[in-house]
Amino acid sequence: MSKFIISILAGVFLCTSTINAQTTEPAVSDSLELDRIVITASKIPLSQRETTKPVIIIDRQELERNAGRDISQILNQQSGIRVNDSYGAPSNTRILYMQGAAAQNTLILLDGLPISDPSGVGGLFDLRLLPTNNLERIEVIKGSQSTLYGTDAIAGVVNLITRSGGDEPITGSGRISYGSYNTFNGNAGVSGSAGNSIRYTINYNRESSDGFSAARDPESAGTFGSDGYSLDSFFGKVDLTLAEGITLSPFLNYARNEGEYDDGAFQDADNEYLLDMLNPGIRAEVIHGNLRLNGGYNFTRTERAFVSQFGENKFEGRFHNVDFLSSYSFTDRLQVLAGVNFQDFTIPVVDESDRNAQIISPYATFYLKDLSGFSAELGYRLNNHTEYGNNSTFSFAPAYYITGNVKLFGSISTGFKAPTLDELFGPFGANPDLDPQRSLYMNAGVETYLLDQSLKLTGQYFIREIDDLIVYTFDRGYINRDRQDDYGIELTTDWIVNSRLTAGAWYNFVDGEITTVNPQGDEITQDNLIRRPKHSFGLNAGIRVTDQLYIRADGEYNGERSDLFFNPENNFAREDVALDAYTLVNLYAEYNLRQYGITIFGDVKNLFNTDFTEVYGFNTTGTAVKAGVRVRF
Repeated sequence: MSKFIISILAGVFLCTSTINAQTTEPAVSDSLELDRIVITASKIPLSQRETTKPVIIIDRQELERNAGRDISQILNQQSGIRVNDSYGAPSNTRILYMQGAAAQNTLILLDGLPISDPSGVGGLFDLRLLPTNNLERIEVIKGSQSTLYGTDAIAGVVNLITRSGGDEPITGSGRISYGSYNTFNGNAGVSGSAGNSIRYTINYNRESSDGFSAARDPESAGTFGSDGYSLDSFFGKVDLTLAEGITLSPFLNYARNEGEYDDGAFQDADNEYLLDMLNPGIRAEVIHGNLRLNGGYNFTRTERAFVSQFGENKFEGRFHNVDFLSSYSFTDRLQVLAGVNFQDFTIPVVDESDRNAQIISPYATFYLKDLSGFSAELGYRLNNHTEYGNNSTFSFAPAYYITGNVKLFGSISTGFKAPTLDELFGPFGANPDLDPQRSLYMNAGVETYLLDQSLKLTGQYFIREIDDLIVYTFDRGYINRDRQDDYGIELTTDWIVNSRLTAGAWYNFVDGEITTVNPQGDEITQDNLIRRPKHSFGLNAGIRVTDQLYIRADGEYNGERSDLFFNPENNFAREDVALDAYTLVNLYAEYNLRQYGITIFGDVKNLFNTDFTEVYGFNTTGTAVKAGVRVRF
């Protein structure tokens, strides 16, 4: 399908949505959807109506109704996000692609502060270290967010927002579940307050599973061993109100994941791994009239160990992040934000100098809100990196309300990804002269509310170009060389049919190609979005059958994809393979005994036992059932 056809389809959808909305002209009324406060899009609290960017919000209720699923499977249900291997063996790494971009181009935030593993491949942070039980909600912003959040935010950001203490002195909660593959999950937490000055929350989580063989047995002999895992995690946070408008919030996040993994595609092994994360930090806020001051510091230490037939390999990464910002409202319609961000990336090296780099970045953003229906964000960031020097990014995101329920939005923004420490200083192919990867992102779309704001339609078209891609070459090591071009369409709908029934659907198209310059100076362009389907769509529906019983079904279709296989029987030569399209259906049900503070739930993944492949040579789950109980006291 050509870019021209895709552009026409996007235009038809956007125009049709706008015409329908203008024809219907529902009365403007209060709406939880429009009035919900979001933080990630601007770093300051704004209602969803005031933001110029489309935001995905996964709230606490939706998280609880995904009690049988981990964070990768929850994100995989969202439009524009593909988490590869989310249905693979629990010991497998989850790889997140946002709008088709490579996994290392999406930044993970915890309460607005980035968490990073400098020792990970491409700086990737492992989603398996982040359980959902201590989260209040998740906010997702797609498109380059480097002007606000710096490196790695080329494709967007995922902000995990934690729970805070309640109004009572002490309340408790817990959840326990058991299911297929001898999978166990249990967590317990307490939260509350001490007067008006202290709020607290503490949560412990334990997960374990025997799992199944990560590698697929080509002979189907059933001799491959299962690859299980266990996860222990702790989260604690205290919100201290020191005076009116002054809040201090220290926190501690810890996780330890250990399990087994195989040698590779179609290759069984008794390998073992250990992932350990320590993430303490503190956030501060001062509000005085129209002035808001925010500061945050967090430290992330990740330790990884892999034991295989080749011995034991250990890796450690340390990441310091400091962010100070202030915002001031000159009028109800004009707001200015300015800040400075410092990041330190370190890989400790025994008997050698540590691999280390820092980035310091001042930034500023202007917000114009609802000037005769027009709003806009204009921002700029200057980055100084200790190795490559300076680079800058900008963002411009306008929005216009045609009516109270019809918003046109768009953006043009640049982003960057700094070279990793291994690329700069590592033992294989290091190149200290690398430049950052740079991106240009543009999108345009429409958001429409119909039927008294019970029906929401959103459509957008996006294009993204990433230049100076860092690639590994056998003769020169790491170099800046290639260009990546992606484009796509996203269509979504959410409908509150009535007080008992909700429904939603999404369709995604994404395509991309990489352009390489060969040694003779010729450009070679080819498709390269492996494991990412061009066409995918999803459906979901939830019904409250009675005041106690709720049932939800969701399904997804993923079209044909390509993958790469480095065949060990052919001297590890690269082979292009095709992955078949597949459809999955999942089912969830819960029954509330409110008078006792008890909810009984059950979750079925892959209801029809579909045989499908996410990564060539690796297994995915068959029908998996989990049941449990959630309590509050």
